[in-house]
Amino acid sequence: MAESRKLYTPKQYYAKHQGDTANIPSDFKGLGYYRRVNLEDTINNFIVAYIGEDKALPKIPRYEVDFWAQRGVQEFSYDILHSEKSMEIELSDALTFPLPQDYVTYTAISQVEKNGEKTRLFPNNKVNNPDAPLQDSDYEFTFDSDGNLQQASLSESITKFQDASNQEPTQEDEYYRYNNEEYPYFNKRYGGVPEKMNSIGTFVVDEANGLIYFDGSLKKDKIIVLDYISDGLTDNGDLTTVYIPKLAEDALYAYMLYNLAKVRPSAAALVPLYKKEASAKMRNTKIRLSNYNLPELAQVLRGKAKWIKH
Repeated sequence: MAESRKLYTPKQYYAKHQGDTANIPSDFKGLGYYRRVNLEDTINNFIVAYIGEDKALPKIPRYEVDFWAQRGVQEFSYDILHSEKSMEIELSDALTFPLPQDYVTYTAISQVEKNGEKTRLFPNNKVNNPDAPLQDSDYEFTFDSDGNLQQASLSESITKFQDASNQEPTQEDEYYRYNNEEYPYFNKRYGGVPEKMNSIGTFVVDEANGLIYFDGSLKKDKIIVLDYISDGLTDNGDLTTVYIPKLAEDALYAYMLYNLAKVRPSAAALVPLYKKEASAKMRNTKIRLSNYNLPELAQVLRGKAKWIKH
């Protein structure tokens, strides 16, 4: 069942953080464990509270409850839960970043500066990594012994995109991107394309091959951070390792109840009520987890009190 009491003494809880190996519990669940509940406990709680004689739902197979619980975690991860993750790597000569296993979509891709701050990179929407069939000297496609079309390991589009010599600006470049003495209007040119008016690198996400390619202006050894959305089910082979915040627990119950009831004629009369309840609880959960802090918000808004001339 969900944790409703503290499992450890203060000494046991802080032991790992303080390096006190003698007092680290063998089943230590990590700092902040109390604010979360695992999906296995959530499913058990739901079965006890909602399924059975004289309850909201009749007898339902466990696998069906498991399905809607995991589906709920996925939906909540995209819009409600704090499921954004970060991954940091050092670029190699290949100038690529492998997508994590639980990657769904990115929220930001950044370069780490000397002071540890992140400078956001932007995608190059005019480049992609198309399939590149191999061709012979007569420009005919080549095939292997089984008659399959042979493909180049890397397209010419990406090869040119990653070639550092192709990233050097010229004076004839309409959207010259660097602060040069001959071009004192850096970032001020009327009619310029904003996505090209920057002096940092760009990237291309190749989701088919699970790679992010960076242009040749980024050198190897640069530290790149990928902030991305996960579906929250990376370790769903063991549902005790899939967690949701306790603030979202009731909303997940309502989501599961609505989706299990809507496919059962016996509960059809209550489906509109369950739908409304699920929607309201999901909205409330989103507000609870939004983590707005009034002093921090006020600090940001102080910079918005300036006149902006158009």
